[in-house]
Amino acid sequence: MQAFSEPRPAPASPIAEPMTVALVGFGEVGVVHHHAYRNSPAVRLVGVADPNPARLALIDPADGVPTYARLEDMLAEQKPQIACVLTPAATHEDVVRACAQAGAHVLCEKPLALSEASAEAMIAACREAGVKLSYGSSYRHLPAVREARRLIAEDAIGRVRLLQEQAVGGTGPKAQRPMGPVHYPVGGPGGTGMGLVDHGVHLIDIFGWLIGDHVRGVFGRGNRTGEPLGVEFLTLTFDGGAVGQLVYDDGVFPTTLPGEGLFSWGGFWDAAGYHAGGQWAAHPGCIHVHGERGALRIFHYANALFLNDADGLRQIPVEDRPAPHHFAAQIEAFVEDIRADAAPATPAEAGVEALRVLLAAYESDGRRTVAIPG
Repeated sequence: MQAFSEPRPAPASPIAEPMTVALVGFGEVGVVHHHAYRNSPAVRLVGVADPNPARLALIDPADGVPTYARLEDMLAEQKPQIACVLTPAATHEDVVRACAQAGAHVLCEKPLALSEASAEAMIAACREAGVKLSYGSSYRHLPAVREARRLIAEDAIGRVRLLQEQAVGGTGPKAQRPMGPVHYPVGGPGGTGMGLVDHGVHLIDIFGWLIGDHVRGVFGRGNRTGEPLGVEFLTLTFDGGAVGQLVYDDGVFPTTLPGEGLFSWGGFWDAAGYHAGGQWAAHPGCIHVHGERGALRIFHYANALFLNDADGLRQIPVEDRPAPHHFAAQIEAFVEDIRADAAPATPAEAGVEALRVLLAAYESDGRRTVAIPG
């Protein structure tokens, strides 16, 4: 299995007995969830389900975590209190319904579904079963992102006018790796792992979350499965006047200079896949937030945050619990919600909102602005 940096100590938790959790799907992101959960005091892994025996073989038998080729068998034998759904988005509705009917609370990875109707059906299924459904917006648990949100809420940079993120650069079009129809059906929204659908949906969610505002207009273009890959872009306009911009293309070469890299404390994803933390990142992912009195540069995976204002440029300390341990923070927050019988802090409705904006970009198709009803 992939090597990982050692976890930093988890925050003190009042939870005496860990809740049982099972992983549904053991692809690349399943591996990092597995590592994070094993190092969290809030949960105890009781099973992993995946139909691919090669994926299950990656789990060390010494871990003592039972593996299953069939989801139904795992749910029946282990009866987990929480199911973490990490399967392709096209399967989410059926998998979430099965987990809910088995009595498990559900944390579902992004994107929540492939259509609003499917997402709403998932919410209804969990409501009818009396279980909670939380949207897996893991970026909300990255320490640098959380600290940036706190600073924005405290008016440290004034009214936000512009948010930006881009992932541009790879080794040319021949090296691009489309997610393919297993993940996203032919003809529908798709593209690569660092594109608008599989990656950009994170930013669609946290841009509004960072500034406490809602998207009202969308102009953009995204790649579709089975069609030639091109530049993807998205411009978001918010109620309060802020603008968000996303640009993606991993089929070109980067222009980043050697001195513009950063040592990444956390694990990170790029066009080549996942990399463990504790190494140099030549093209570190970052989010730019520009306010009227200052600006923030958020290196979300590298776990670094910088503030520039009238007092100059300076680094802001953040919690020393970088990726992939934000997945542990995410499940710990969900455990607290369940224990308190409270609505999930990241509700499924947040996933519906992000999906609505994402699909509006495809409706726009670089031709017109699409309004988002509020």
